[in-house]
Amino acid sequence: MGTAEATDHLRASDPLNAEWVTALLLGLFVLLALINAGSSRKWRLFGQAMFRMRLGKQAMREEFDLQERGFLSMLFMALCVISLFGWQYLHWRGLAQGLGFLPLLGLVAGAVLFQLLLLRAVAGLFRVDRGVAEHLYTGLLLFILAGLVLLPVAVLMAYRAEYRSYMAPLGLAIVGFMLLYRWVRGTWIGVGEGVPVRYIIVYFCAAEILPVLLAIGALRQALTGTLQP
Repeated sequence: MGTAEATDHLRASDPLNAEWVTALLLGLFVLLALINAGSSRKWRLFGQAMFRMRLGKQAMREEFDLQERGFLSMLFMALCVISLFGWQYLHWRGLAQGLGFLPLLGLVAGAVLFQLLLLRAVAGLFRVDRGVAEHLYTGLLLFILAGLVLLPVAVLMAYRAEYRSYMAPLGLAIVGFMLLYRWVRGTWIGVGEGVPVRYIIVYFCAAEILPVLLAIGALRQALTGTLQP
């Protein structure tokens, strides 16, 4: 009887499946259903764009509008899912008992925004506009794809404690693969547009690697603050 009560208490106190996590996941599924109802054709185009090395100017001009409601909704979904998985992973490892989801969401959103602004700045500094817009679209599409793929991982992390030791490294592998795929496509786009290799190297150092390092540094600082007595 005591064991059953302890198990029930453990389940009730598990932060990874708290009520707000359930509400967030339900909200994200509702959002995906609304996107599907309003822009079902986008899913086919979105899937095709994911596995082509080049988007094509017509697709960028006609199908992918950064200000379009469906695109912004998918971007918001990806921000929430990736931040949720990061929060789940840190709490599962016992690294951030005091770190909340919203600060982590702000950190991820800030890193994405910083990367976009830095990409524009690098393009303006070197006067290299060829392929910049396409790489920007590609990066956001891969970010959204990472959110979609991580969604079932986040669900299993929340409600299947016995799977967490498998889901946590799987989620990290997904993020790492998407990041590597983004860099490969970015290089392919730059070379295809005739951008000098030295500019591509400078771009990756400034607009790809730097934001990741800054985000990791900010996260470590936050973790240090939460772990101090």
